[in-house]
Amino acid sequence: GACARSKMAASMELSLEVLPSDPLLLILSFLDFRDLISCSYVSRRLHELSNHNPLWKTHCQKYWLLTESDKAQRNQSWKSLFREVYADLGRYIEHYATLKQAWDNLKKYLDQKCPRMIVSLKEGVKEEELDAVEAQIGCKLANDYRCSFRIHNGQKLVVPGLMGSMALSNHYRSEDLLDIETAAGGFQQRKGMRQCLPLTFCFHTGLSQYMALESVEGRNCNEIFYHCPDQMAQDPSAIDMFITGSSFTEWFTSYVHNVVAGEYPIIRDQIFRYDVIIFAIKHWHKLCLY
Repeated sequence: GACARSKMAASMELSLEVLPSDPLLLILSFLDFRDLISCSYVSRRLHELSNHNPLWKTHCQKYWLLTESDKAQRNQSWKSLFREVYADLGRYIEHYATLKQAWDNLKKYLDQKCPRMIVSLKEGVKEEELDAVEAQIGCKLANDYRCSFRIHNGQKLVVPGLMGSMALSNHYRSEDLLDIETAAGGFQQRKGMRQCLPLTFCFHTGLSQYMALESVEGRNCNEIFYHCPDQMAQDPSAIDMFITGSSFTEWFTSYVHNVVAGEYPIIRDQIFRYDVIIFAIKHWHKLCLY
């Protein structure tokens, strides 16, 4: 029994060692980076194969959108490049590629249609700055929201804003995407808006889109919305919500899609959004009823 098992184990180990590299590399190419790292501890042969550069090139492209030119500039192997970026952005690995691609698509489109808008974008922030903001407001920020700040820290407070404009009769609105410091300064703890953080701000109206950082007062955590006082409610702190997204990723990527697909036209260097008009009409209708 024991002797037979020992021989079988030795035979299996021998079989692995004598297998040609190509089929083993093909198998390893189907593994996630975590499993690939685990395989590197199984045997010396798998350790060598799991360091194969093309395997890590795939993961660098999939998770970090890195290119051959990125690798050439840093003069590193694909595996060391993956590890270096992971050490800095690892907590965002499920979000980074989606949000980075959205940012890249938006900038590429605006560079052709509205280049002055790109000038207002701010450089990304460091982890320490985001940690400090969480300590300041006493709430955790959603990982995808944090991830976006690592790419771009919103924009300078300018008009027109990155997040779209609206013109209706004598009403004009244009929303800036707030940087994290300004957003933290507008963190809400008043009744009706507890644990809400502004994502955008309009100079003309003073209105913002907010993100709920916790599930309180009937809101879902990470939900994004416009708010206005509910004039029909007896409680003066009651608000009406016009929900614009269930998460930051959904909110931002759907907006970018609408922009680059031409759903939101660019007129006189401004992105015009029609969904904002729906909210404005709804808001005004309530005021008229009141």
